[in-house]
Amino acid sequence: MSSRSHRKQILLFLLAVVLPSLVLVVFALRMISQEKELAQKRLKDEHRRLAREIGQHLLVRLEKIKLQEVNAAVNQNQSTAQADSVNPEVVLIGQVIGQKLLLPWEVDKRIQECCQLLTRPDFSSRIRRAEREEFVNKDFIRAAELYRQSMRTARYPIQKGYAQLLLARTLMKSGRRKEAIAHYRQILALPFNLSDEYGVPLPVYAAGCLIRTREAYGEVLERLGLELGTKRWFPPEESYMLQELVEKIIEKMPERSFQEAAEKAQQIIQIRLQELEQSLSLRADFQRLGLVTEQKIQEQKIEPVWVSYGETPWLLSLASTPSKSQFLLIAVKAKDILAALSRDNSFSNAFPGEFQLVTGRGAEGESLGLNFQGVKVAFSASLDRALSKQWSFQGYFYVLVLFLVLSVTLFGAYLLWRDVRRDVRMAEMRSQFVSSVSHELKTPLTAIRMFAETLRLGRSKSMKTQKEYLDTIVNESERLTRLLNNVLDFSKIEQGKRIYRPELASLYEIIQAAARAMEYPLNQKGFQLIVRTTKGLPEVRVDRDAIEQAVLNLLHNAMKYSGESRDIDLRLQRKDNQALIQVIDRGIGIDSQEQNRIFEKFYRVPTKENERIVGTGLGLTLVSHIVRAHGGNIEVKSTLGKGSTFSLYLPLENKK
Repeated sequence: MSSRSHRKQILLFLLAVVLPSLVLVVFALRMISQEKELAQKRLKDEHRRLAREIGQHLLVRLEKIKLQEVNAAVNQNQSTAQADSVNPEVVLIGQVIGQKLLLPWEVDKRIQECCQLLTRPDFSSRIRRAEREEFVNKDFIRAAELYRQSMRTARYPIQKGYAQLLLARTLMKSGRRKEAIAHYRQILALPFNLSDEYGVPLPVYAAGCLIRTREAYGEVLERLGLELGTKRWFPPEESYMLQELVEKIIEKMPERSFQEAAEKAQQIIQIRLQELEQSLSLRADFQRLGLVTEQKIQEQKIEPVWVSYGETPWLLSLASTPSKSQFLLIAVKAKDILAALSRDNSFSNAFPGEFQLVTGRGAEGESLGLNFQGVKVAFSASLDRALSKQWSFQGYFYVLVLFLVLSVTLFGAYLLWRDVRRDVRMAEMRSQFVSSVSHELKTPLTAIRMFAETLRLGRSKSMKTQKEYLDTIVNESERLTRLLNNVLDFSKIEQGKRIYRPELASLYEIIQAAARAMEYPLNQKGFQLIVRTTKGLPEVRVDRDAIEQAVLNLLHNAMKYSGESRDIDLRLQRKDNQALIQVIDRGIGIDSQEQNRIFEKFYRVPTKENERIVGTGLGLTLVSHIVRAHGGNIEVKSTLGKGSTFSLYLPLENKK
């Protein structure tokens, strides 16, 4: 009957609520989907339009930068690749001859001049003779004298500085440390445009030697800072030497006063090294980039092209120079040029949203146009939200209707699911309760009948045995009485008819009465009940039978769930203004997650041990109700495998 009623409820719910709701949901979803498709299409078109306009602004700015850099390089009347950039966005100006890209230090005339002067026969022959004495003959004194002669006869500062650097090295080898350090200090003060054949300035070598001797940290940092501040590009050898020098300074420098300057120099060098490595990769990949020169652009009437390159994107383009065989490669940092554009009021007003340039294959974004290769523009979510204002009131209305329909549907489904689940759970509990009650009734009735028939037939002649049979009959009768009382009391509690009749009573006497009532069943099963009571407790106003029933229920539970243990404690003591009754067993225990549910009606902890132990699931429910009706409370502390302690707190000063 119940199952048929449930099916009717579900069918009625489907016909009256779910089916119309589904139709309305499908309709609303369809309309919302169409609105979203239209909004996405409009947003995509707006992205394309904005990308084309940003590309035009960017192209104008880049072409202007290119023209300024070429004019500046020509007007400075020097190697165009060595000209200082006019615009801070420009990261590299390289010289292109034929199909080869030359980086700034590779066309540095100062490095070339120094190399030529160092390789002049008259000077180089004297240096080789001194080096033969230093490295082959190991005659450091003779080698030092030859280096001094080279210094005296040197005609150019680079020759004199180079010979002095070798002299200081020889003096250090010969043990004349102070003299060598003095020479290194003089070399450190030389101009940085005096470099060897590798393009490394002589002061850099001197700085390294001074750091190794733990001398002149402050002077070295000052000179390195000057070099970093006045020169943008260094040859690879010098760059890595500078990095090593700064790392050694940070590692070995005892004074903390120079730490900040050293760390700042290290940051600058790391940035320069990243740019250096990217420029070296660019030189290797230059031919495959397929850059178009301005001359071809003018001859073939094609648009100027800017190409993206590198992980930290550079925008590259070729520019013509007065020399027909020479071109300039202009490299601009994409991040910096976009930041410069954003500072332009006319540009920021036209494009108020946030966006960024993205590069690389598979990058998501909109193309900037045919003038840009490998670079796109990606718009931020905030800009998309600003462009998506076309969400109409109709769209919001559809969403609101859909939300309300789904809310009502889900709430109705929840209520139905809750009711059905509750009914099923209650049916299972009642079924389990009936089974447990039947089993608990059957066991004592069987024992009573068996011993009563034995006595009636006169099979036992011994008075002792007859007394044991009679005791068993009385005990099982009391057990039946407790079971029936539990069921009846629970029924009265459910109906709100349970009445307690409090009167002044001694808790000590109640505890003793409960212990005497459980003496026989405990002895029969080998249990030892240890009763510990505090005498002198004042009488309290309680329903004596109800409190005794609560204690008996706890003792009965302790017997059932003691497992292999046979020790049970029953205690009565005073705690502040309350009387504390405790029943302690050392049995199977209760899981911490189940301790809050054991006082629910019909609930029994679902464990394998409990499946073998009969019970109604009402004992603790009644105990909780009795204690709370007397103004007290019940607590449980339990650990799996170690036992449980149930504590009843009753007020000593009971208020009506």
